[in-house]
Amino acid sequence: MKSVIKLLSVLLLLLSLTAPEVAEASSKTYTITAKSKPYKGNMMNYSTYNKYTKQYYLIRSYLERLEKTGGGKLVLKKGTYTIPTTLYVPSNVTIVLKNGVKIVKGNKTGSGKIKTTNTIFQLIRPSHAPKKGIKGGYKGEKNITFIGEGKAVIDLKYSKDTIAIVAGHNKNVKVENITFQNMNSGHFIEVDATDKMVIKNNKFLNSKPSPGKNKEAVNLDTPDKVTKGWGHAWSKYDKTPNRDIFIETNSFKNLDRAIGTHKYSEGKYHDKVIIRYNNIEKTRQDAIRVMNWSNAVIEHNVIKNVAGRAGTYRGIFASGAINPEFRHNTIENASRPIVFMPWKNIGTGSSYKTTYNQISDQNIESLKTNSVKDVNEDFIRINYEYNVFDHSTLKLSLTK
Repeated sequence: MKSVIKLLSVLLLLLSLTAPEVAEASSKTYTITAKSKPYKGNMMNYSTYNKYTKQYYLIRSYLERLEKTGGGKLVLKKGTYTIPTTLYVPSNVTIVLKNGVKIVKGNKTGSGKIKTTNTIFQLIRPSHAPKKGIKGGYKGEKNITFIGEGKAVIDLKYSKDTIAIVAGHNKNVKVENITFQNMNSGHFIEVDATDKMVIKNNKFLNSKPSPGKNKEAVNLDTPDKVTKGWGHAWSKYDKTPNRDIFIETNSFKNLDRAIGTHKYSEGKYHDKVIIRYNNIEKTRQDAIRVMNWSNAVIEHNVIKNVAGRAGTYRGIFASGAINPEFRHNTIENASRPIVFMPWKNIGTGSSYKTTYNQISDQNIESLKTNSVKDVNEDFIRINYEYNVFDHSTLKLSLTK
């Protein structure tokens, strides 16, 4: 009997020691401030832990914890979080940015042992990030959400070629109610090989002109070594396109481009890109650049001040569009409202064949629902031959 009692006592002692950890793991919600320490003090003894990296290690420690627990929620309370190098986000994670949160791109690490990088978040689990060729298709991380409450900001501080969020080989991603600002020749969000992503109720504000003035706030691309539009070693570079991408009720202002693709992979089409109820104002080039998109819907957007109405820049410029439904958009102060033309990659990817549009009679009827004001051309151009502009062109009037 004494031995049984002793055994029970030991078991109870063990349970009392492990109970807090079990409760913590089951809740999987962690709330931090900019002054918090990393999870259980992890990483504070690193030689690279210092005033420049402490918030990077803080968030990193919780993302690694969430990978181990299978996901959960990380809540950032009001404050400024400076991030000089990449944070990797695992599956089933929601990152909440409370009112007053500001995530800032850092440009120093204070140590030669750790380098700054040109991304803030990459959507791949921390343990897989160092590996090569591990992610393909849509088989990477899934069920990831970034959501702002009140005013939450991600500020790239005009750091050259920097991207705030990189989504690649992902499934079920949401980015909502965040202000992205101050871009310099990168993107705010890059989306490659992703299935089902919602980008909603965000603001994308201010960029410096890139050399080609063609850097989109939201870029849709394929992981393709030929075009060199994607540079993450953990990817299989399998040219997987995006599908079911919803970009809704956002505001874009003072940028090269709002949304688009600037290189295509031959025979690969981003399917069902839905762009609706957005406000786009003051772009240096075409506001929306469609390239190898199938079954895209672009509707009820307001596009104003495209390149100051100069040159031949367009509100919507489409190449390689299959079954495009572009309807009920308002385009103001632009040289040309909407143009379709065949296209061929320039520079990297130029070995790919010319891509052509496939436009049905129903697509043309939808195009007639768009409206224009203060434009140099009050019609939609549809060019059918590559580099031919003086014939084989349909001019679809938008005059009411």
